[in-house]
Amino acid sequence: MSTRPPGRELSDTEERAIEATAEETTPEAVATEPELARHPGPFEYVMVAVVLSIVTMLEVALYYLALHVDVPRGLLVAMLLGMGALKFALVVLWFMHLRFDSPLFRRVFTGGLVLAITLYVIVLVIFSSLRALWLVLLALALAVVVVLAMIRIERRGSRLQRVAPDLDTGDQ
Repeated sequence: MSTRPPGRELSDTEERAIEATAEETTPEAVATEPELARHPGPFEYVMVAVVLSIVTMLEVALYYLALHVDVPRGLLVAMLLGMGALKFALVVLWFMHLRFDSPLFRRVFTGGLVLAITLYVIVLVIFSSLRALWLVLLALALAVVVVLAMIRIERRGSRLQRVAPDLDTGDQ
């Protein structure tokens, strides 16, 4: 069954894309590729977008607050770095579907985030923008927390995949 928009004829490419999507989302395809069935609905995407907007507003407010109140530069950098890492994780996990994809992709993005944070902290230390040792350790701890969170998500996903086949045997 194809869904045609009213008043417009579909091209052959669009027809094939619709047929391929219908075929890939059949119950048989979902049984062989479980990540097809685990994507969130529109409400979850809107909630993630709201959280991203709130964190962005907090970042801007923090920057303007630092202009008028004497906030230590190192603390400002650490807080903005933490908020940036949170937004990165949300975008990668939800909008890029990393939460529902192969564990290999989670490892690649987690490794990239850890390398980016480490490089950023090294550059800050080299150019004397970050002089406090506790802030360097805080940034490294943040990287470790992100890695541990990704590992926890990966373990939870693999545990769900082990339980899912047991649920299918009850129908027979």
